[in-house]
Amino acid sequence: MKLDQAHYVRSFRARLAAISLIALLALGFAAGSAQACSYPGATPVFAPWGDQHAYALAPEGGFEAGGNGWALRGGAGVVAGNESYQLNGPADSRSLALPAGSSAVSPPICMSIDTPLIRFVARNTGNPSSRLRVEAVYSLLGLVRTNVVNTVSAGAGWEPSKQMSTVLGLSTIVGTILPSAIEVRFTPLDNTGQWQVDDLYVDPFARH
Repeated sequence: MKLDQAHYVRSFRARLAAISLIALLALGFAAGSAQACSYPGATPVFAPWGDQHAYALAPEGGFEAGGNGWALRGGAGVVAGNESYQLNGPADSRSLALPAGSSAVSPPICMSIDTPLIRFVARNTGNPSSRLRVEAVYSLLGLVRTNVVNTVSAGAGWEPSKQMSTVLGLSTIVGTILPSAIEVRFTPLDNTGQWQVDDLYVDPFARH
């Protein structure tokens, strides 16, 4: 009986040590990912709506380069006309149009220890009951994975989205190896809306 108990204790300690090691390795990997991300010039662009987080424009998040780096399908495309708040500057003049049956996937967005928040500006000049799905697409351990972040509704006027977290952070004591980057995918969920999206921002400091 005592031998069985001693064996159990040794086995438990070995498993605990292994779990601790895996957790430390995962945290170390995540910390390295965070250090590799660089978001200069982050500012509280959504402060007029009570959000004091500092955001930086995602890669080609304003569509001023014609959507360079975006994967546009099903009629999605960059059009004339900027969101009305000019969050990224008064010179901006373009936005992303998302008709029924279309989708748009962003260029890679660098990840940090905690999944960053994202926000953007959108409008829907079609049926007000239409919805726009927002997803995070990422590669982890050799597999492409998709996480639904939110579904959005909007009216005919430009409106800032709510804060959205891609929820890819460490979830257990063992930890989850973080992807080095995510892509944000926009997809209208029906054929009744006429969606436009502009100024995709990321908060790389979401831990504050």
